[in-house]
Amino acid sequence: MRIPGDTAGEPAPPSPAGPATLIERFRESMVGNYERWHDGIGYDLDLIAAASPEERVEIEILLASRPVESWRDVEALAALDSPRARVLLRQALRSRNHEVAMAVARHAPGLVPADERTATLVAALEGAEFYGGLTQALAQVEEFHPPEIVDALFRGALVRDGGAAVHFAAMLMFLHGKAKTSFDWDQRPFFLRFNTECRPEREAVFGELCAQVGVAAEKYLGPPAAGRPG
Repeated sequence: MRIPGDTAGEPAPPSPAGPATLIERFRESMVGNYERWHDGIGYDLDLIAAASPEERVEIEILLASRPVESWRDVEALAALDSPRARVLLRQALRSRNHEVAMAVARHAPGLVPADERTATLVAALEGAEFYGGLTQALAQVEEFHPPEIVDALFRGALVRDGGAAVHFAAMLMFLHGKAKTSFDWDQRPFFLRFNTECRPEREAVFGELCAQVGVAAEKYLGPPAAGRPG
């Protein structure tokens, strides 16, 4: 006779059903939520690595069925590295979404010739916003900076919004060997002077920057205007 309340010998209650197959688990990892967005968590790349050839085809279908519109899509396609994934990545490199283009250059550099990488970075430096491609572009500029990119940094330090100009000036000092890091906190007061929309103030501090790194400011400012020191 079983004593009331005694559960010995009874089957354990069923656990909540969860994704059973690798494909279902991968599909679940593609579902966005606040935690994944906040913590910068991408799709489950370990599942791609563990997938069988047949499962990789199914994952490819999942990824190809939606627009490539975030770094997570790019990262997963790069991990998949199938012929179709490479086509999608090459197309994404031309995206107007700077974050997506920067992600391709980062996660699939072998698909991006140097001239295309340069053009993509210049476009981001000219038009991207922080956390919308500009942060990612500056991270790449730290180790990849042909003359066209350095030129874009100078132009941006002069004409872009104050927040971007601050970081462009910091990067220029670093690339010219005048700062210890790409944002040298010891020189922060100088960099912050770029955070102004007052053109004469911006031109004045830009001239100081050019003098420190040994570049002629006139290349970007043009001939001295009336009222501006020559």
